[in-house]
Amino acid sequence: MDKPPIVTDTPTAAPALLEISGLRVEFGAPEAPTVAIDDLTLTIARGETLVLVGESGSGKSLTALAVTRLLPTAARITGGRVMLGGDDLFALPAAGMCAVRGRRIGFVFQEPQVALNPVMRIGDQIGEVLHQHLGLRGAERQERTVEALRAVGIPDPARRAREYPHQFSGGMKQRAMIAIALAGEPELLIADEPTTALDVTLQAQILALLKAEQRRRGMAMLFITHDFGVAWQVADRVAVLQAGRLVETAAREAFYRAPRHPYSRALFAALPKLERRVVSAPPAAAEPLLAVDNLRVEFPIRRGVLRRIVDSVRAVDGVSLRLDAGETLAVVGESGSGKTTMGRGILRLVPLAGGSVRFRGEDLAALSAAALRQRRRHLQVVFQDSYAAMNPRMLVGDIIQEGMLAQHLGASRAARETRVAELLAQVGLEAAHARRYPHEFSGGQRQRICIARALAVEPRLIVCDEPTSALDVSVQAQILDLLRDLQQRLGLAYLFITHNLGVVAQLAHRVAVMHQGVIVEEGPVEEVLFAPCHAYTQQLLAAVPKIGDGADA
Repeated sequence: MDKPPIVTDTPTAAPALLEISGLRVEFGAPEAPTVAIDDLTLTIARGETLVLVGESGSGKSLTALAVTRLLPTAARITGGRVMLGGDDLFALPAAGMCAVRGRRIGFVFQEPQVALNPVMRIGDQIGEVLHQHLGLRGAERQERTVEALRAVGIPDPARRAREYPHQFSGGMKQRAMIAIALAGEPELLIADEPTTALDVTLQAQILALLKAEQRRRGMAMLFITHDFGVAWQVADRVAVLQAGRLVETAAREAFYRAPRHPYSRALFAALPKLERRVVSAPPAAAEPLLAVDNLRVEFPIRRGVLRRIVDSVRAVDGVSLRLDAGETLAVVGESGSGKTTMGRGILRLVPLAGGSVRFRGEDLAALSAAALRQRRRHLQVVFQDSYAAMNPRMLVGDIIQEGMLAQHLGASRAARETRVAELLAQVGLEAAHARRYPHEFSGGQRQRICIARALAVEPRLIVCDEPTSALDVSVQAQILDLLRDLQQRLGLAYLFITHNLGVVAQLAHRVAVMHQGVIVEEGPVEEVLFAPCHAYTQQLLAAVPKIGDGADA
C-alpha cells in the first residue's frame, strides 16, 4: 500500500539539539511485525518547542519513549538513529543512558500519580535527581530541593517537600513532576500530555510555568498533546502523526492558518468549540425529573490518637438544581470545586450531611438501602476512567450483564446475551466484542462499553463524570455524537460533569458553574458561556486556550 504524502515546511535554521532520523518501532513477532512508528524524521533546535499532535495510538508517546529508550518490553527499535547534541543515544550503553535521563533529558509524564513514587516524600524524589546527576548532598541538596519546588509555584515549599504525593492535589502533583524533571537542568524537556486531566485554570498555570522555565533555561521542549488549543499556546512548530507516520510539519502560524494534510484538517474539524452549538431545545416538562435542594456533603477531619472528629470539610455546600427528562445539565468548575462529589451525593454513593434529592418526586435521601438499590436502575453513572471502572478479569458481556442480574432483568441468559448484543450495536460496537476483555479495547471503545453498561438497566438519568477528558478530539467527537443520539432516541437526561467548556457547548442545554462547593452561576449555555455574570465564570472562560488571531481553524 502506498504511504500517505508528507507535507513539510522549511526546518528552522537554528542548530538542532535533537535529531530523529528514520525511526522505526515494531511490536510482535519479527517475521510478522506490527509497525508502530514508521520512518520518523524530526529535529528540535535549542530553545525551540516542537508540539507532536495526533490521535491516541498515533505513536506520540511511543516516540518519546523510543528517544529515551524506555519502550515497553513488547516493543523494539528496528531502524533509525537519535542524536542529542551530537551523541548517538542508540549507541550508548545502558549506564550511559542512565546519565542522559534526568540530566540531559527531563521527562514530564501524563499521569503524575503513577509516575511519582507513592512511598517517597516529594523532596526526596527531587533530591534523588540532584544527588544522582549534580552530586549535591546534605544542606545544599535540601536547599536546592526547596528552591525547585518554589520555582514551580508550590506554596510553603519547605513543608511540602516533607509530604507524600497523595497529600498533593492534581495540579500540585504535576508541578512536583515538573520540578523533578527540571532538577537536573536538562537540555531537552519531554512533556507527554502534561495537562490532559487538568481543568482550564490549572492547565493555564502549568503551560505558563513550562514556557517560563524554558525561556529561563534556554532548553528545547518536545510537547505531546491532542489538544490544538494547548498546542497553539506552546508551539514554535507543529508535527502531526497518523498511525505512526509523520504526515505534516509546519511553523505554528502557518499550520493553524491553513493545515495542508487531509488528516490535519479532519482533526481540526473534530474540535469542540464554544461558538459551535448543535444542541436542539429539550422538550418542555411540567415537573422536573430530578430536583436537588440544599444538598450538603461533608468529610470529617480526624486528629489525635483516638482519631476524634475535630472539624469537617464541606465539599458540597447547599447546592440546589433541577433537571428535566431529555435535558442535559453540564456542571463545570476547577478540580476540587465539588463537581464529582455532588454527582456522587445525588446518587447516594457518599453520605449526605443535609438536603434532599428528589427523583420523580421521591426523596432518595429518605430511602432504605434496599429501596435505593431498586431505584438505582433509573439512575446510572459513567465514570471518567473507563478502564478503572471495569473488572479487568471479566468479559465485556458479563460486565454489561451485571446490572441486569442485580435488577432481575432478562428472563434467561440467552435473553440477556441478546440484549447485550443490542446494546453493543447501539453504542457502535460489534456483538463479538462481548467475548473480549477490557484491555483489548481502545480508550474510546472502553467508554462506549461503559455507556452500554449504563443503558442495560434502561435508566432515565445518567451522571457522566468527565467521560471524555482523556480522549483525543476525534474519539471525543464520536462519544458526544453517541450521547446526543441516545438522548434523542431514548429521552435520557444527563448530568454532565466536565472541565471542557467546548464540550459543554456541544452537548448541554444548561450549565451550572461550581466554585468551592457552591453553584455560583447557572443558566442556558448561551447566556453563561457568552455573557457570564459571575467573576469566577469569567475567569474560567479567560483561561480556555484560544487559537490566535488570524487562524482559520
